[in-house]
Amino acid sequence: MANFNSNNVTVIDGATNTSATVVVGTNPFAVAINPVTNKIYVANRNSANVTVIDGGTNTVTTVAAGTNPRAVAVNPVTNRIYVVNLDSNNVTVIDGATNSVTTVAAGTQPVAVAINPVTNKIYVANQSSNNVTVIDGATNSTTTVAAGIGPRAVAINPVTNKIYVANFGSNASR
Repeated sequence: MANFNSNNVTVIDGATNTSATVVVGTNPFAVAINPVTNKIYVANRNSANVTVIDGGTNTVTTVAAGTNPRAVAVNPVTNRIYVVNLDSNNVTVIDGATNSVTTVAAGTQPVAVAINPVTNKIYVANQSSNNVTVIDGATNSTTTVAAGIGPRAVAINPVTNKIYVANFGSNASR
């Protein structure tokens, strides 16, 4: 649980309902977990970085990201982490084994990300360019697909390979 104004995350033990606090960057905004490596990734909106938490020890490492990281998603198959950066219009790709980063261009004001681990495709909703950037996880090459007005959320069904995009400004009655 990211605690936006407290610069920390709360870790709840589901077996005992006890909690611990882990200090992260400024204004944590989103959290994603790699269940294979037991690493937790926290996008810190005002720090322009990602805090990596070791789930076994709660120790932290910091990885640089773009400006205003808004969302984060993990591909547990490839151990790649994708962080969308609202104000730099790109995606920071983190290699989970080394914490090295690569930057991939996205549309204007990316706000959401989802991964299909079966196809190794990453979908980024770009709210101000009204489209979705599709990243090939093997090559980091991109394609763009039109969406409705102001796409704000994206979800994937990996079984059917269907991608669903919620558009903030689209209205069927218009």
